[in-house]
Amino acid sequence: MKKMILSLMMAFISLSSFAQFGGGQFSFKPEDMATRRADQVKEAAKTTDEQYKKVYDLFLKQAKDFDAKMKEAQNNGGGFPQFNPEDMKKQQEETEKALKEILNEEQFKAYQAAMEEMRKRFQQGGGFGG
Repeated sequence: MKKMILSLMMAFISLSSFAQFGGGQFSFKPEDMATRRADQVKEAAKTTDEQYKKVYDLFLKQAKDFDAKMKEAQNNGGGFPQFNPEDMKKQQEETEKALKEILNEEQFKAYQAAMEEMRKRFQQGGGFGG
């Protein structure tokens, strides 16, 4: 469970790392976020162009959903939306299920290994930059 929560926190930080603060408002481009995340999967799993497009589409949908939650929070007084850990866990499970359908077994294992390495760096205070 701790590993899942850390993974979800990393996903949130990854999402928010694309944020730009302008005029006191939190905003980002979902397309940029989806590209960054899809590029990470491509690098780890050596995806084909077709797989990359599917991964990008998956992450674009998630980024747009996140953007909508952020805008709703801003419209309701600003700040960040409340994220339920159970909802975040469910989204992570859905993401992994979708990736398993897009990637072959070897690619998915490579992706998981890269995510585990990222978790270790994060836990050691290295963040995402390595």
